[in-house]
Amino acid sequence: MKSLATLIKLQKTYVDEQRLLLARLQEQLDAIEQAIAVLEIQKVREQEVARDNEEARATYGAFVKAALDKGKELEKHRQIAEAAIEAAREKLSELFEEQKRYEIAEEARIEAEEREERRRETIELDEIGSVRHTRKQG
Repeated sequence: MKSLATLIKLQKTYVDEQRLLLARLQEQLDAIEQAIAVLEIQKVREQEVARDNEEARATYGAFVKAALDKGKELEKHRQIAEAAIEAAREKLSELFEEQKRYEIAEEARIEAEEREERRRETIELDEIGSVRHTRKQG
């Protein structure tokens, strides 16, 4: 049954595509987390500069507000990315389970064919033996 082998190949393709999607989503999450870390570093630096510089103190309030807004936005993106990764992992798990079911069914089909072939060979050999025995007797 060639269609089952084709179905397995197709399912492997789906699994591979899902793995690539998951990797891209993880990269996006990593980039967001990196941006969050950079923002935190910037906040610390600006605070230090504002402490030492009168002019910087004047703009520090606006910076803090903008940094908080950007931090909230990044956090929202991080949560969305984490949810997308979780969904992609679940989908990958489902696709992989389906692939395994197809592979198990294919293995069972092959084993059944091999058993049937051995059964036919046994019948054929028994028949040959029976004919030889009959010829010797007769």
